[in-house]
Amino acid sequence: MFSLSQVIEAPPAEVVRAFTEAEAFAAWFVAEGFSTPSDRVSIDVRPGGLISAVFVADDVEVPFAFRFGELDLPHHLVLHLDDPEVVTVHLEDLGDGRTRLDYRSEGLPADQETTIKPGVARMLGYMADYFS
Repeated sequence: MFSLSQVIEAPPAEVVRAFTEAEAFAAWFVAEGFSTPSDRVSIDVRPGGLISAVFVADDVEVPFAFRFGELDLPHHLVLHLDDPEVVTVHLEDLGDGRTRLDYRSEGLPADQETTIKPGVARMLGYMADYFS
């Protein structure tokens, strides 16, 4: 398990768009060396619905998908990534148009956590940049 937090200069109702709208999702969910074109993102916002997208770099495309679990928007959502990884996101209204995003990943082997955590931290920074 690992957890990360990021303060974002937008209220929760805006920040949740990073998980519910293709353009906002594509702006932050980017692997190093790749882009995530918003026209290659599809989001079905409901429990059991999918986020599907494609990382693109030169002649390489890497498709991926997540499944929504529990949703209490704009404050809480659960994403099922690669089995058995489950990500829980809490959005806390800090007032003054700011949100603290708490990201918790569970279910990955420790060696994968060590590899993945820095990339997730970078992505959360991209999200903060998108909303600033």
